[in-house]
Amino acid sequence: MPKRCAATAFNARGKAAKRRLEPILRFSVIFGFASTMSSDMQSTSKNINDQLVTIGSACELGVSNQDIAAFYAVQWARPIALGRTDYLQWQFNDAPTSEAGNHSVVALDGTEIIAVMGATPRDFCVGETCKKGAELTTWIVSPKAQGRGVGGKMLRYFQSRYEVLSGAGITNQALPLYLKAEFTFLAHIPRFFYVSDFERIARFTDPHSAALSIVQRRQQMGAALTQQGQACAAFDLPGRVGQPTPDAIQWNRDAAYMQWRYDEHPVFTYEAFAIDANASNACGVVMRQDEVDGIPFLHVVDFSGPPSGYAAAGAFLEAEATRRGCAFVDISATHHSLIANLRARGWNSAVDDPLIELPSLFYPVELRRPPTTSLVFWARDDRSSLYDFGQQFYSKGDLDLDRPTLAFYEKHGL
Repeated sequence: MPKRCAATAFNARGKAAKRRLEPILRFSVIFGFASTMSSDMQSTSKNINDQLVTIGSACELGVSNQDIAAFYAVQWARPIALGRTDYLQWQFNDAPTSEAGNHSVVALDGTEIIAVMGATPRDFCVGETCKKGAELTTWIVSPKAQGRGVGGKMLRYFQSRYEVLSGAGITNQALPLYLKAEFTFLAHIPRFFYVSDFERIARFTDPHSAALSIVQRRQQMGAALTQQGQACAAFDLPGRVGQPTPDAIQWNRDAAYMQWRYDEHPVFTYEAFAIDANASNACGVVMRQDEVDGIPFLHVVDFSGPPSGYAAAGAFLEAEATRRGCAFVDISATHHSLIANLRARGWNSAVDDPLIELPSLFYPVELRRPPTTSLVFWARDDRSSLYDFGQQFYSKGDLDLDRPTLAFYEKHGL
């Protein structure tokens, strides 16, 4: 568990912040400000504006959520939800393992924020054994700080505090820093989709008729299964479904996490289902129905359960998307057994199958090639087993890939 931070956030320019800088400054000496460090380390520890750069968690430095949100609002290329204090509070302070503190890492030039990387503490589990981890997101370094070694110091700070780190949506600028810090990289997170209405799909793509015919034929590969999903709170899913495997490698999905992430989300409405709930192979899914121009579609945001139940869960999602009149249902995942089951049922790979392209962003609708994103992962120990993405069980909800845009806020009057 990360060091507990006070629930009250102080302004970085206030007296409270100044009183709390000393322990973090001692940390700065450890990571490159002392004259006994190597020349390479010293070369990355230049001061900015002739002042010491201080790096630490927001709650320990006393940096307020208001200041961090303002920094994101000014520095990020497009408006994002983390520019809103209310959403930032939910993501970083309200998570069950945050203990009401914001554990995002900030870099200060004196009292000025020059860089931020968002972080939510969360245990990373291998079977019954859990390691102290953090999900990383939305890393921004101001232009005045770029090229001064600030990014590397921020990663070293994280690595001193946590045993496992992961983040998605890696930019070309940030990737060399992650690789230098011994992270491993997945360029394309597997993403699959099932077309449930071949007329409505035309709102999002314009494929050749032959491609549609091939997709339709492939989607008939899956065995005809009739499965009912029992609606429930996400909080209840951990007690109703099994683990992917006895030695599953995944982020913690206990009831407290599921309740915060899905039942108490401040913007989105999620639906949770236990599929084949009375059997030993029960699976759980969390999904979100969305629409563009009146055309509905489904995102599978969380998926859990043993491989023996994957085919039934896939059949349920196909039937549910069709019943609702959705154009498609999509899922992002890494575990090899889940991917194999999706392929066997004829789901389309957004990366590997060159038949239909679907957008990856919907507010506004935007097609990126490839229509998925990337992932980095770091572990202090056991890398030979943990660096196998096919064994890791990631979902869209784990990767901060289902965050509302400000365009979504505006369209829905939020």
